[in-house]
Amino acid sequence: MKNIFLLRFRTRRELNSTFLRFQEYYESPRFRGRIFTLKEYKKWYIKWKGKFSYYSDWSGFNIPSYVLKPFYDGKFNPLSEKEKKFLKLFEEEKGDFYIIGVFGNLRTSALKHETAHGLFYTNKNYRREVLRILRKSDLWRMKSKLKKAGYDKSFLEDEINAYVINPSTKLRMDFPDWMVEELSGLFKKYRKGKF
Repeated sequence: MKNIFLLRFRTRRELNSTFLRFQEYYESPRFRGRIFTLKEYKKWYIKWKGKFSYYSDWSGFNIPSYVLKPFYDGKFNPLSEKEKKFLKLFEEEKGDFYIIGVFGNLRTSALKHETAHGLFYTNKNYRREVLRILRKSDLWRMKSKLKKAGYDKSFLEDEINAYVINPSTKLRMDFPDWMVEELSGLFKKYRKGKF
């Protein structure tokens, strides 16, 4: 897909430990847009969840390319070896793009979820149609559940889109059948080709 890069990792831990600071700089309700160390993040996460389980809590990640700038600019130094390798992959890329990451084989359900995020960010027609569909429903309960799960309020419509496309077994949400049908059809329409 145009302007969407897929990174596949062997294990969940490898994926999560690589993406952590990039992802949380992008959409954490606590660290969004802030410079922070891994130690600071771990301390907050333990306070929030009761333990540091981040490396086993998530199945996929998604970030726009602008998130990389403060890392390239040295604001997050020292970088981990994994973060350095990650940044090296994209140092020659120009313009806006989106990065999604999953672990294991490419038949994982997380791939659909992260691809939905990628389309929402990179394709303005897809995003416009998703928002039109979502406006037909009261999203208060869904948004409330997502906020409690740790999502920043700026991304709730995008998250609803991705969770409709690929429901979570951990975060159970009830979506109206008509919404599932319309958003699934839209996703199939815009998802061209395979990674």
